[in-house]
Amino acid sequence: MNAIPDVYKIKIRHEEFLAHPAMTSLFVVLFFALTFARLPALLYMIILAVEIYIAMFFGARFAGAEAQPAQSGDEAQPSGESS
Repeated sequence: MNAIPDVYKIKIRHEEFLAHPAMTSLFVVLFFALTFARLPALLYMIILAVEIYIAMFFGARFAGAEAQPAQSGDEAQPSGESS
C-alpha cells in the first residue's frame, strides 16, 4: 500500500502549545464545555465559533513554521535583480 506523503501529515509541535498557554487552556476548557455541558443554542454557537478560531490560529502557527526555513543573514540572497 502507498505511504502517505509528508505534505498531508500533521506535525504537532508541543512548543507552540506551550508558547500560548492562555489559548491552549481556553481551547481545552471550551472543548469540554461543548462536549459535556448542556448549553443554550446561541451560547453553543458562539463557543463553537471561538473553538474554530483557536483551531485555525494553531493551524496557522504549525503551517507557518514549516514554510519558513531557517536562514542565516549571510546566506540570504536578494530575490531578483543583481548588480
